[in-house]
Amino acid sequence: MFNGTIRELEQKDIPAVEQILDLYWVGEFRNHLSERLHAPPHDQNFKWYVAEEGGEVVGVAASRKAPERMRQHAKTDSVIEFYVAAAKYRGKGIGTALRHARIQDARREGYTEAVFFSGDTHQDSWPFHDNSDFRRVGEVTSPDGETGQIWLMELK
Repeated sequence: MFNGTIRELEQKDIPAVEQILDLYWVGEFRNHLSERLHAPPHDQNFKWYVAEEGGEVVGVAASRKAPERMRQHAKTDSVIEFYVAAAKYRGKGIGTALRHARIQDARREGYTEAVFFSGDTHQDSWPFHDNSDFRRVGEVTSPDGETGQIWLMELK
């Protein structure tokens, strides 16, 4: 299992994060992630975190205040979207550790609910979400036209 640390992204982490993102996404969405990753901190509505173990960045997560299309599935307006979760190695607890850390941070930041979208092209990740405290609440279409599932969790 994962025995590392979860911390905020630092500039030096970006090349390793880019390599991890390349494992999961291509095309327009992948380019969008890179743009968000390189945006100046003052122009950044995303918060990026990395999982580090043995001096190696092995996972990445990002979150942001949920956009309207995601909030429509929530009961409150204080909703955070877990935007990205990706790990260099599967089955090692990295994604779970990233998710747990983000949930704790979201609670401290005053969010009352969290949502996560996973497109039809990433159905292999759906069991990860289904086997968590999130519950699947419906299907949505992303701005780029991809359909997928949305998961919701109340942050008590």
